[in-house]
Amino acid sequence: MGAPHPVAYFASPGKNAVLTPAECEIHTLAHPGEDYVGALEALAAALPLHGTQSPSEKVARPPLPRGEITLSGLAAAVGALLPENAIVVDESMTSGRGMMAATRGAPPHDWLGNTGGSIGIALPLAVGAAVACPDRRVLCLTADGSAMYTLQALWTMAREGLKVTIVVFANRDYAVLKREFSYLGVGDPGRRALDMFEIGRPDLDWVSLAKGMGVPGARVTSLEKFARALRKGLESEGPSLIEVPL
Repeated sequence: MGAPHPVAYFASPGKNAVLTPAECEIHTLAHPGEDYVGALEALAAALPLHGTQSPSEKVARPPLPRGEITLSGLAAAVGALLPENAIVVDESMTSGRGMMAATRGAPPHDWLGNTGGSIGIALPLAVGAAVACPDRRVLCLTADGSAMYTLQALWTMAREGLKVTIVVFANRDYAVLKREFSYLGVGDPGRRALDMFEIGRPDLDWVSLAKGMGVPGARVTSLEKFARALRKGLESEGPSLIEVPL
């Protein structure tokens, strides 16, 4: 509806870029520019759905995690603390893959994902969400590589006093590019190629970068510290940043 048939935004030799199986039949409900709401309403009216839905099974929030930082533990902390009516902006392509599933038991919220293969959408998208919905909390999930593309958005958040909590997964890599390179079947990357995929020499200090833009930040080294910093950020009256070394 309102879009062409889905395809992958990376292409690799010998790998099918079409995301639907060959036997899948795709029905176009509305072409781009047509009345999407009207199309959905017409579809709902044509289907025998009214009064037939059973109540959804109640899913409990995950408990607050403890111990060393793990990706599953970080996801559990988000699922445990995400407030009602929050907006999650998610560009954590590698580190945040378990985040959405962990929030099944959280109060109703919106989730804005990456809209294509370009890098750096999270910070400016979080600005847009916070400006559009000033009474709602925005949680921005990004990483050191993608955030460096649009770092200046932190200054805008500080200047406008936006209620955005930024979590930067500092894995010192463009990990998604490393993964896509492995699909090319040309062997391991050499030193010059790795220099394009790795972020280091020197490592980025996101707490200092945020401070320079007027955003308070903290670097966390355990799941308990991450949960405390996340709770504080989601309750603050302005932006804050949490750097998570991985």
